[in-house]
Amino acid sequence: MKTLILFAPLFFSLALQAQDATSCIIKGNQYYGQQQYEEAEAQYRKALEFDDKNTTAQYNLANSLHKQKKYNEAAELLERLTRETKDNSLRSAEHYNRGVAFTKQKMLAESIESYKDALRLNPNDQQARENLQKALLELKKQQQDQQQQKQKQDPRMSQKEAEQKLKMLQQKEKELQERIKSKNKQQGTGQAEDW
Repeated sequence: MKTLILFAPLFFSLALQAQDATSCIIKGNQYYGQQQYEEAEAQYRKALEFDDKNTTAQYNLANSLHKQKKYNEAAELLERLTRETKDNSLRSAEHYNRGVAFTKQKMLAESIESYKDALRLNPNDQQARENLQKALLELKKQQQDQQQQKQKQDPRMSQKEAEQKLKMLQQKEKELQERIKSKNKQQGTGQAEDW
């Protein structure tokens, strides 16, 4: 009976902390819904002071950071959260959000990998699939633009182009030689042959 009395305040304290974290998350969600992302961030951070392992507070904090264009901080938080959680739906959403953050930072290779990770965890995620396609197209366009810039900066031609031009020049030279021969045959050289 004595041990029960000693543990009762401890359980009550833990329950109170969990309740405080939940109320902070609820307030944060209200601010987030009103697009007051800085206030939402403050509430999620406060919730984490009560319960630093609360994945909902961490995830919502990352979303509020993302909305404030604090992409690096959001990505770091999501990466840490992804390593710590076992919930596949939450992990898929985290990878998706990381992909969005990387895309906004023009880090296309990283965003593509994040979208792929999201789809591995949730193959039915249509938004992740669409964003993956957009990121792949953007990366392809970026690579084409870089290739064009490189060609403008370096006027030298590729080996294939050089080979084609060489063949064309050889053909023209052959045609020219044939014309000269046929012209000489028609006109004659005017010299006697030496026997």
